[in-house]
This record gives sequence, C-alpha cells and structure tokens, in this order.
Amino acid sequence: MKTFTINNQQKWLRFLLPFPLGVVAYVLILLVFDTLDQFSSHFFSQEVAVTTLLTFTLFESLRALLIQIDKRFPLMEKLKANAGSNIASKEISHSMRIVLIPFICLIVSVLLISLLVGIYFRFVLYINDFGSELIVFNSVYGVMAILYAIIHVSTSFLAVHKQIHYKQEKDLRKGMETDLEKFKMQINPKLLYDGLENLISIVHSQPRLAEHFVNHLSKIYRYNLDNRHVELVELQQELQLSKSLLHILNVKHSNTITFEHRLSDDWMYRQIIPCTLSSLIQELVSRSIINEYQPLHILLVNDGDNLKFSCRHNPKIGLNGNSEWNLSLINKAYSFFSDSKQLEISHDNQQIHINIPLFEIEEE
Repeated sequence: MKTFTINNQQKWLRFLLPFPLGVVAYVLILLVFDTLDQFSSHFFSQEVAVTTLLTFTLFESLRALLIQIDKRFPLMEKLKANAGSNIASKEISHSMRIVLIPFICLIVSVLLISLLVGIYFRFVLYINDFGSELIVFNSVYGVMAILYAIIHVSTSFLAVHKQIHYKQEKDLRKGMETDLEKFKMQINPKLLYDGLENLISIVHSQPRLAEHFVNHLSKIYRYNLDNRHVELVELQQELQLSKSLLHILNVKHSNTITFEHRLSDDWMYRQIIPCTLSSLIQELVSRSIINEYQPLHILLVNDGDNLKFSCRHNPKIGLNGNSEWNLSLINKAYSFFSDSKQLEISHDNQQIHINIPLFEIEEE
C-alpha cells in the first residue's frame, strides 16, 4: 500500500522536509528556554544542524517502523476481515489502530531522541546535566512523531478506502456489463430455432423466399456479432434490424405484422442499446394472437425525449396484465448507463405502450 510516508513519487520529501521542520523544532526549543533572540545569530549554527539531523533520523525511523507494521498487519486485510462483522466491531478495530500507531511512534520517538540527545550532550558538548533539555527535546519531537503518525494513518485509511471503492465500482460495472451482454444475446437462441424451422418449411416450395429469408437472418446475426462489444448504437440501425426481423417473423405469420415509425431524421442519430426494439418485437409476437383477422401493427413515435412503442395487443390465453411483461433484463442493461432511464409499460384499453429512453451522445 502506498501512502504519504512511503510513496515512491514523494521520496524527495524525505530529504527536503527535515530541514524546515528541524528549524521549526529549533525555534520551539528556543521559545521554551526564552532564548529566541539567539535564532538569527545561530541560524546556520551547529544547533540547527543537530535539530535537522534529529528530525531526519526520527522520520526515517518512523517510516521504517510504519512500513513493517503495514506489512505485518495490512489495513486492507483487516478491513476485508471485518467486512462481515457489525459496524461497532469495525469502529473498535479502526479506533485501536488510530490510537496504537501514534502511541507506538511516541514511544519510539522518546527512546530515539533520548539516545541521540544524550550522545550529543555527553560526547559533543561534554555536558552531563541536561535533564530539562532532554524533556524539551522529547516534548517537541514527540508532538512531531504523533503528527507524523496521524498523517500516515489518515492517508493509509484514505488509500485503502479508495481501493475498496474502486474494486466495488469495478465489480458493479462488470456485473452491469454482464447484464448488458445477456440482454444483447438473448435474441439469438429462440430466433435461430424458429428461423430454421420456418426455413425448412419454405426451402423447397418457395426457394426465392427462402433466399431472402436466409439473407435477412444473416443480417440479424451479423448485426449481433458486430455490436457484441458495442454499448450504444444509432436508432436507424435498430430500425433496419427490426425490418429484417419482421421479414423473418412474417414468413410464419403470413405478413400480418406491420411496423411503422413517425420519427424525424434527427431522431435517427439518437442512441439506443443494441437489440432493444428487436427484443420487444419478439416478446410482443410471442405473446400475441396474430392472424389475418387480428393483425399486429407496431407504431413508433416520439414522446418527449423518449421513444414510444405502441400497438394493439391481443394477448394469448393466460397472458394478461402488466405483470406478465418482464422488462427486468432490459432495465438492468439500461442501468449500466443511468439509474433514471428505465423502460416503462402501460395499458390503455387494448393498447399497450412502452416508453423507451434514448441517449444523446455529444461528440467532442
């Protein structure tokens, strides 16, 4: 896990920060001893160099310690382990980490600074009585160590939560893509089965019709293959696909299915999920009684920003009501793009209406 303290792109901070922070530590020490007037005359003195060296040594030691803690007790695994537990246990676990790491850093700071300051006073300045100075040094650097630990803990939690949210979004997108693929491919099996049955019935008696039938069937499957990895297509492509589909369906239903749209040319370039219209047409045909006395006429018109799919519905026995229409798979495909855009179905006497959302993609 990369954080503020161990990010490879911020290595230069490890060598630049100790100097200004060392100067700040030196100023604080002078303030405690009420000797701030010495700062200007001792700015490039040995004392400033010592505080800078102490700051660098402390930060590098804390950095090495925190790396080992993160390796031994990774925060990501801790969050995953607590994923199935209740909220209270997660809060306790996180709170313990927030408290323990600054406390450990404070202990390390006291031990390290006491050792280094003791060496400096005894073997460089030759002073044996430095109790008050040691307390001041430990106080200043203890606060710095706690702040360093808090920054590390904060950035660690932020980095891990970003990773978790990214993974959740990635899994959600993958699931939506799967739903979209399922929807786009659901037209294939049943259409192929029915199409081959109809083809067998006409191949000998009507070879010319069979030739057109095969041509339109190939257009449908070529369209599916070409748009297998395409998320949106233009409405005019869907209308062309629908014409090929209706040609195939009319072989079985003796040209009793008609399809009409009353849309202006600018609507032809709006975007729609592939196979939306063809899927609705197939569903409608499979659920309706269609013969020469009860033909099926499908009309497409614009309804605000949506496309309205309308027809007179003659449901087969046992198929009635809004609940019988299952639009969940199509709506899951639409949720890939927007939660607010969903297909809506309504009935008006014997008329059925389905509002189909369209998308407008602006070219940059």
